[in-house]
Amino acid sequence: MAFDLETCRSKDELEAFARQMFNVELDKRNKLDQLKDEVRQLMNGGEPPAKQDGLQEAEDQFRPAASNKELRFVLNKNNNSVFHYNPRLAKRIGVDLEFCDQQGNRL
Repeated sequence: MAFDLETCRSKDELEAFARQMFNVELDKRNKLDQLKDEVRQLMNGGEPPAKQDGLQEAEDQFRPAASNKELRFVLNKNNNSVFHYNPRLAKRIGVDLEFCDQQGNRL
């Protein structure tokens, strides 16, 4: 079953998704709506709410270029969720992520 951010009702489920997809720990002391906003920001290529030690090296290597490139989507092969490609996910492409269109059809 695909992860749906809008219908998610659990902070634990949201935190597990953020940890699995973006290697980010969410602060569960915040409200659920605020945590959803943080995950939306991550899905759209934004910065994580708090820097993690292991991410700094990956961020330096995969800095997003400011351009008018079309949005690319990736499919998580483990849970069939589709979301915007983020350069921090580059190490996972081919392992458990594949490029796809917005509906999840593999390219």
